[in-house]
Amino acid sequence: MATISKGKHSLVLIYDDFVEKRFYPEFYPNFLKELRALKQLYSYNFIPKLLGYQEKDLSITIQRACGRNLSSILKESHTNQLLIEEIFKTILKICIVLDIEGIYKDEWNRPYKHVFVNQHTQEIKIIDFDRSLFFSNRKNTLQFLSFIFNYYGMHKELFSVMCEISRLLESQIMEYINWDYHNSE
Repeated sequence: MATISKGKHSLVLIYDDFVEKRFYPEFYPNFLKELRALKQLYSYNFIPKLLGYQEKDLSITIQRACGRNLSSILKESHTNQLLIEEIFKTILKICIVLDIEGIYKDEWNRPYKHVFVNQHTQEIKIIDFDRSLFFSNRKNTLQFLSFIFNYYGMHKELFSVMCEISRLLESQIMEYINWDYHNSE
């Protein structure tokens, strides 16, 4: 028996081990974006594995993301602050990978329902890529840094410094990716 959840773009059927996401016909482009992101990110462990899809039905079947969503973790007053910091560090690493892969998720300023943390394994899964942009100049890392600063109530001056550090890190990563070690000798 499945639990049914209605979203803006799709109907989601949640089973014990997998989830089937059925997009409404008018959201065919969102189906394509979700499918493209899941295929491109298949080898990474921070997304649920793509188990199958049917283009004619606009349905995608993925592994179920086990655990609690970020919203429930942050709402608990007894939540360990070190745990939250570790979760944020991991999400920042994921954002850097997404930036490198050229996938802009466009939901890091409100990641509450799209991040799942498995309490037993501390594994993090990111869901819902149906609003993604590909090869955009917009950056996941900067958007999530903005979320972190708002969460902690930090000053804007410190945020601008972190943005500069993020840009420097990103440029270093891109140099590494584009470096042709065969012709560097």
